Amino acid sequence: MKSVLITGSDKGLGLSLAVKFSDNGYDVYAAHLEEKPDSLIELSKKNNSVKLIRMDVSSDESVFKAVSEFSRLNSDGSIDILLNNAGVHFEESYASLENVDFDIALRTHNINSLGPLRIVKSFLPFVKNGDKKLILNISSEAGSLSDCWREKEFDYCMSKASVNMQSILLQNYLKKDRIKVIAVHPGWMRTDMGGSKADIDSKESADGIFDLAEKDFALNDPIYMDYKGKIMHW
Repeated sequence: MKSVLITGSDKGLGLSLAVKFSDNGYDVYAAHLEEKPDSLIELSKKNNSVKLIRMDVSSDESVFKAVSEFSRLNSDGSIDILLNNAGVHFEESYASLENVDFDIALRTHNINSLGPLRIVKSFLPFVKNGDKKLILNISSEAGSLSDCWREKEFDYCMSKASVNMQSILLQNYLKKDRIKVIAVHPGWMRTDMGGSKADIDSKESADGIFDLAEKDFALNDPIYMDYKGKIMHW
């Protein structure tokens, strides 16, 4: 059976992705931050292919413990798709330049930028053992340099630009291992982060991301795209 590890599965896009992959026959390793993510717990009760792993992507110690738990739950020692979804956009990040809070900025980068890198570093041996060999980083159009229209949101935009660069570096490094890396803009979603006025719901985004994950990418195929597969500008 195919397998996927999804970070940030507590709610929003992460939860929708866990539902989508489990409905389509995947073993889902759903990494969550909350101690008792009610919706995710209910999903795991309905579908025993969903296995819960508590993990804080901003903590080396937490990720280390999560690797041990994953090893206990996964008898094959492999994972087909590593899906870095966990991310934040703190309210303070909307501040103008004069009011930038650098403590919040550091927290944002630790979660959004270094979080995915922690996960890849720690779970790479399992990806190498998998059949699909796909790393899918949830990025954002906010990380595009050429298409940037904002004049604030420094923390969030800079962190997603970092995810884009990280994805390129990882692809260069992991090409020898036949591992494909993509960075995906999930769309503006009606979630806690996106707000009620956003364009789409998280299920629509999850459907598109699932379709992308099912594709057979060549190693030299584009990296940065939206959830429909449209190529984005760096």
